[in-house]
Amino acid sequence: MELSIENISKEYENKTAVDAFTTKFNAGVYGLLGANGAGKTTLLKLVTGILKPTAGKIKYNETEINKLGEDYRDILGYLPQNFGYYPDFKAFDFLMYIASLKGIPHFKAKQRSLELMDLVGLIDEKDKKIKTFSGGMRQRLGIAQAMLNDPKILILDEPTAGLDPKERVRFRNLISSLSNDRIIILSTHIVSDVEYIADEIIVMKTGKLLHKGSVKEITRSIEGYVWEGIVTKEEANELGQKFTISNLKHENDMVYIRIVSEKKPFNHAINSVSNLEDLYLHYFEEGEMK
Repeated sequence: MELSIENISKEYENKTAVDAFTTKFNAGVYGLLGANGAGKTTLLKLVTGILKPTAGKIKYNETEINKLGEDYRDILGYLPQNFGYYPDFKAFDFLMYIASLKGIPHFKAKQRSLELMDLVGLIDEKDKKIKTFSGGMRQRLGIAQAMLNDPKILILDEPTAGLDPKERVRFRNLISSLSNDRIIILSTHIVSDVEYIADEIIVMKTGKLLHKGSVKEITRSIEGYVWEGIVTKEEANELGQKFTISNLKHENDMVYIRIVSEKKPFNHAINSVSNLEDLYLHYFEEGEMK
């Protein structure tokens, strides 16, 4: 099983959303990480076939997806960033409706819908209206609808946005349980959503592929750029004006500070082991491009 993206670009009148992007996916979980506006959603829409590329090719098992047509859609599951729910539908009825749109026979759809509602922890709520669901429950229902056709490729665009920490953990655990023998691409700007469950991280910036690899592999690119130490409150304020602060903790009259910088930020700073959040902060700041 291989999904390959070969030199894909997507251009609009005054913007290049995806720029000569090339990578390959095999079975496993991939975290697509980048700030808002990095081109993540556009890339996923290209992979799903919703958008057509300006240049380049996307292939599944060596065949271009536009030539596969319906056969490609049959192995694809997609949870978009703003998924449209019907609030007055009961959860089970909603899955049956989506199954009918996907052409799944009634008996198989009923069996599959019940299996998935159990899997995502909503079996006891199957007869409740979606408008009564929490954000996390709606997202779990979204996963269930994306899994109705038992897809080989599962695309999730910002699936944990707006969820509380408990729901985010539950959602991550669910994704891990679905990862056998399928390609899962999870787009997010929340580092913790992918740090522990992704086999590989893909870092995207201004439409381009910046890094790809395991957390350990890609954080090597900022080895020597992470510093920590104890400073006064006044020094902490000054350092905050000049450098990217990844962590700051007040300890009595002093401040423990962690800084991401290519140069040593203060005399007694010592190097620390870099993590994925440090890497994110090195390339992105407060959701905007540096």
